[in-house]
Amino acid sequence: MKNPSIRFTSPRRLRIPGGGGQPAFTVRLHQKASRLIALIETRTAVITSVTVTRHAHRWYASVLCTVHQHIPDQPTRRQRVAGRVGVDLGVKHRLALTGPLTLIPGQDPLTLIGKPHHLEATERKLVRAERQMSRRRVTGTKQQSKGYQEAKDRVAKLKARLAMHRATNLHLISKRLVQQYSEVALETLHVKGMTRSAKGTVDKPGRNVRAKAGLNRAILEASLTEFNRQIEYKARWHAVDIIRVPNWFPSSRLCSNCGWKDTTQTLKDRTFRCKECTMALDRDINAARNIKEHAVPVQ
Repeated sequence: MKNPSIRFTSPRRLRIPGGGGQPAFTVRLHQKASRLIALIETRTAVITSVTVTRHAHRWYASVLCTVHQHIPDQPTRRQRVAGRVGVDLGVKHRLALTGPLTLIPGQDPLTLIGKPHHLEATERKLVRAERQMSRRRVTGTKQQSKGYQEAKDRVAKLKARLAMHRATNLHLISKRLVQQYSEVALETLHVKGMTRSAKGTVDKPGRNVRAKAGLNRAILEASLTEFNRQIEYKARWHAVDIIRVPNWFPSSRLCSNCGWKDTTQTLKDRTFRCKECTMALDRDINAARNIKEHAVPVQ
């Protein structure tokens, strides 16, 4: 082992060396590490370091390992049969796909993937908890009441749970995409420009600032940059090609059937209606089809 002082004494026990001359100590894990222990015993993985962090009311031990993994040089037969899938990332629907995607075995495949119900429930609880914390806060003093501290701890727990749910959902979707298709067509997004404030300046104040602030918050909560990052490295693990459309490509304004461009479309229009071929289709599905058709390989 590269660092023998860090080791698992059992599936639920991790021995961590003490820093600054302190003796080593053993912590009990909430989840079993049987899979990681099996990799270490077969010398497939080597422990390098461990990082202990705290989020809200929980402590996390992140064990960094060097893992020897076989990377295929071509997609599987199932991926080649499925071929290319166009993916439109958005706010109302997390993903809109040109082909079906099975997230959980046994459930129906989806082409429109929205926010999970448990994620929405946690967000509603967080809003109520933040209001309660705000009511209990006493302004003008550093010493806060016990009720305020309890409300603050509850807000921290809900935020940590929300972050965990979002990360789990993103990892699940990105993993299933690269497992089921041989090519993934995506947009080239400029998230920093998309979330720019609309308040303007003193001389030229912006319009609809409050609505734009809500849209910016929804875009950031969708974690578009993180999703693209996960797709990039997971695609290399499964020999999947990532292809993209150019930046500022009008995927939502073009008709995926005839190519007619709608210059009057707004964010409120959820159905694309073509005036040339009279096609009516969900806005996000239409965008995904355009992305699939016009995407090119990325260098």
